[in-house]
Amino acid sequence: MEQKLKKLADKVLKFLCIGSKLEGINFYGLKILLSESEGNRDRIDGQIYINIEGKFKVFDNEKFVLPRVEEDFPDYNWTEAYAEICKLRLKEIVDVRLGKEVPNLFVYFDSGEVLFIFGHHDKYESWQVGAWYNKYNNESWEVIACPGDNICIGAPEDF
Repeated sequence: MEQKLKKLADKVLKFLCIGSKLEGINFYGLKILLSESEGNRDRIDGQIYINIEGKFKVFDNEKFVLPRVEEDFPDYNWTEAYAEICKLRLKEIVDVRLGKEVPNLFVYFDSGEVLFIFGHHDKYESWQVGAWYNKYNNESWEVIACPGDNICIGAPEDF
């Protein structure tokens, strides 16, 4: 993952997520719906989301052993995956970070819990964070964990 892109991705992720609360789930794939926040409501009028396509785990606190391969994660069926995410409902996101070399996504909540989404896959996108149906100046906001430990970012030029 290129460090210049990582820096911009971190900035976009923080803008979209910090201060937001998990307020819903879309049942087409595991898509978490986030509320707006004080920090982004002047520029985002669409739905902020986190789309999980790879392995994930919710940890009770920041003191956890970082999973290194997909086999280190629980093998949730779809109902177990949704139940795990529902534990975070209405909790506020206080920080979000990317991994150093692999685009692992760390989402920190005011409860102390951490949603960890594995960012490595050789063929597929592991996760996306963005705002869809955002009509504000037709701006596009998106960060995508791409195959091969790459990252793709869509953000306004002035950001």
